[in-house]
Amino acid sequence: MRASELQIADLVFIRGNRLLDLPVKMFTQSKYTHVAGYCGTGLVIEAQGLRETGFEALSTYKGVVDVYRHPHLTQTQKQDIMAFVHKEVGGRYDYLLLGWEAVRHVFGVFLPHLKTKRRICSTLWADAYKSAGVNLCPQHTYPTPSDLTKSTYLKKVGTY
Repeated sequence: MRASELQIADLVFIRGNRLLDLPVKMFTQSKYTHVAGYCGTGLVIEAQGLRETGFEALSTYKGVVDVYRHPHLTQTQKQDIMAFVHKEVGGRYDYLLLGWEAVRHVFGVFLPHLKTKRRICSTLWADAYKSAGVNLCPQHTYPTPSDLTKSTYLKKVGTY
């Protein structure tokens, strides 16, 4: 798939291969360790540890990306999703939630977590879609990238 074939609000799932990605793969039993969303002009918006939520070149992830799309989003919904994530640019990463998710996957225990303005990659995009009236994972309050790929609303449309 070429970058020019991606559409606004497509979700870009990364098959991580760095040392820090190994625990995520182990905890979630998934090949996906990160998710970002396409915002046009070769850029994605992502929440990633050790930096503020922001823009990254899609080409950074070339060769390790699967692209998923909600095939029935309206133009208004796409605009709502993009407005939501653009407001989140500059936000902080939720390290505590990352720990909570590890407990959920390792021990099968869901711990209560106070909703904050901080986000992990998957909650950024799950909340963005919710802002447009689409709950990608109604069974998960704080979905992981793996949870998002299992959403009945998303279809894999290619590999980049």
